Amino acid sequence: MSDEPTQVEGLGSVPHAYYAREEPLTGVVLLPSQADHDTGEHPENIRRLPGVVDLLRASPEWQRLFVLYPRYARTQDALRAHDAGFIELLEAAGGDAPVWLDTDTRVSPGSFRTSMLAAGAALGAVDAVAMEAYHRPDSLFTLTRPPGHHTGRDRAMGFCLVNHVSIAARYAQEQYGIERVAILDWDVHHGNGTQEIHWDDPSVLFVSLHQWPLYPGTGWLDEVGAGAGVGRTLNIPMPPGSGDAEYLEALDRVALPAIEAFRPGLLLVSAGQDGHAADPLSDQALSLSGFRGMAERAAMLARRLGVGLVVVHEGGYNVSTLPAIDRAILAGLGGFDVPLDDVFVPAEARAADAWPDRLRAVLDVQRPHHPDIG
Repeated sequence: MSDEPTQVEGLGSVPHAYYAREEPLTGVVLLPSQADHDTGEHPENIRRLPGVVDLLRASPEWQRLFVLYPRYARTQDALRAHDAGFIELLEAAGGDAPVWLDTDTRVSPGSFRTSMLAAGAALGAVDAVAMEAYHRPDSLFTLTRPPGHHTGRDRAMGFCLVNHVSIAARYAQEQYGIERVAILDWDVHHGNGTQEIHWDDPSVLFVSLHQWPLYPGTGWLDEVGAGAGVGRTLNIPMPPGSGDAEYLEALDRVALPAIEAFRPGLLLVSAGQDGHAADPLSDQALSLSGFRGMAERAAMLARRLGVGLVVVHEGGYNVSTLPAIDRAILAGLGGFDVPLDDVFVPAEARAADAWPDRLRAVLDVQRPHHPDIG
């Protein structure tokens, strides 16, 4: 049988491994019209994704990937996480574009449609991993922009327009009856919008690893949720200079045990690559190996729980390093061997001095809510 992928009209390529596989099946959701969200000379720009897709298409593992294309999210999908007036404002802003919604967030004429297509990519990924079929993909990585995790119920900020992971979480609950959803956010900036949307929601566990202090200034370790949602927000503020060792320890000792004890029916990841050592918007020291390790751990957890995993692209602003980082993430999801040499992270990289005390503080705050951590 040929190794060439089967072409499925409207869906992309489905590898033959889909029909008889003994290994994890992962893939990507592509966003062909991403250039319609044109922010000009801005860190979040149309140059971010093409290099990623070009590298993946040229890589040997491309033939092993499940490839999908998105559908548009509907207004009713967005309203599961956002106020109606806010969605109306976003849609209307395109008529006056280019405009700035705040000092960081620019809208072009095609921005709203692109953002709704990116949200639709997350919804399509949920559909795929939630299929009642033996050969469903185990995980999917949506290669989309703009990011979304800073957007709350009624405010766009931080380059973000609509909150893709929150829309996807609420969609999974309503469409598939999934009672509990976990969201793991490793973007270097705190996902304040996701936290706001699910602040008092006991059915969604939000776990964030982010540099602190850094924009947007939220996400300190004592922010744990409110009302029925107390304990359903778990912030791990990482000291500047944190690298692979610190992030993987945070996952192994805090984030993943808390998620596993929560027993979600779906795992979503807000995957920002701006914690890499060469990213211009952070002070962290993650390497390609670190990103692969984080993705591998998320995939292994999802398999242990027997649930689908959807990874949604968030930040990452060095267009030279982003392709290799995203490839490393896919390698972690699918168990691929890819080059992980990283000239930006020296072998003798020094650990963040503040990390041991910070970890102890996080454990002290979170153990009453999550006795399985630590």
